[in-house]
Amino acid sequence: MIPAAGAFTAGARSRLLPASVPMRYFGAAIVFHALAWAMLLASPGALARLAAFGGLGPALAALHLVTLGVLAMTAVGATLQLFPIATRQAVRSVVAAKLVWWLLVPGVAMFAAGAAAYRPQLLGAGAATVALALAVYAWLLYQNLRRARGMRAVVAHGWGALGSLVLLAATGLALVAHYEHGLALDRGAFAAAHLVLAAYGFMGLLALGLSQFLLPMFALSPAPSPRGALAALSAAAGAILLALGALTVGSRALLATAAVLGFAAAAAHIAAMQGALRKRLRPQLGPAFVLVRVAWACLLASLALASLIALHWVPPRAAALFGVLLVPGWLLTFVLAVLQRIVPFLATVHAGGQGRGAPLVSSFTPVRPLAVHRILHLGALALLLVAAATGADWLVRAGAAAGLAGALAYGAFFTRVLARLKE
Repeated sequence: MIPAAGAFTAGARSRLLPASVPMRYFGAAIVFHALAWAMLLASPGALARLAAFGGLGPALAALHLVTLGVLAMTAVGATLQLFPIATRQAVRSVVAAKLVWWLLVPGVAMFAAGAAAYRPQLLGAGAATVALALAVYAWLLYQNLRRARGMRAVVAHGWGALGSLVLLAATGLALVAHYEHGLALDRGAFAAAHLVLAAYGFMGLLALGLSQFLLPMFALSPAPSPRGALAALSAAAGAILLALGALTVGSRALLATAAVLGFAAAAAHIAAMQGALRKRLRPQLGPAFVLVRVAWACLLASLALASLIALHWVPPRAAALFGVLLVPGWLLTFVLAVLQRIVPFLATVHAGGQGRGAPLVSSFTPVRPLAVHRILHLGALALLLVAAATGADWLVRAGAAAGLAGALAYGAFFTRVLARLKE
């Protein structure tokens, strides 16, 4: 478990990036967060179109504003700072870490604009720029993982996420070539594989791996057993590989089996985390853990529903419900929960440099905007779930409006932390 901000060791402090590096990623993610909700608000029919893998349009733009603009942006910023602490290896190149941001931000913007405007050439240019950014990031992550010392479970999750990143980039570029150049492929199967690799592979394995030391740090509890974490990882990796194989051969039974195996892996991870959190020294976990537990529930629900969808045991509209549970429910909720703890923590560590004692994390955590965001985000999620189940566009618009308002409140939280850091 890494130390609290006030007890940061000299060795860990030497592996800190300049505050501007992770914060630029988090700031971009918060901007793309608001843009994603705004896109959905302007195109409420996007929810149903996404469930049908409907091709170019505002639906694809909104989805990738979340997956690339928020989730991948946050993942890159967080892992560039947190993996060096966990692995006890500094980032290989700070210049490369900055370069990834300079490529990723315009790449995401071009990709989303090209998708929304039905312009395959702009989409392709954005995809190529994003792919280059992720290639540089993959090199940085590889260099860090191969020299890692300690935290075997976290490192193993990192390797799984890196492998998923390579495959999701390949499937993503193939889909872009299909839109831009008419490359012949089974778009549904490729899109489903891309979704599995992105949501359960890259982002999912990173979330599970970083949870092994981030959540215990926030709760002042012991870390879960590495053996149990590696067993859950093995099951999760097996589920991902089985799902990819099922999509390749077109077997619904294998796909349902993969979802069940993934459910077992997620349940084992959550049970281990809950067991560790029960041994915490901090009496109250704080509001962020409300979002963490909602995210866990959505993760389990998405996998349970995926198994039923694979076997055609639910109506077609269930695909939209699955999408809501997976992306805004599991991934976005979890990332926003963890980010609201990471940002103040890193700010206090940097504020306590140069011989000064680190201030309390609570002094860098504006409570009111986070409370407003939490209410609005959970309200938006509930409205989208009902909208997915009923097909009502007005509920999608209401949920998007609540989500956009929540994103603006989250932005207020972030700007206040930055202002406090510069004092």
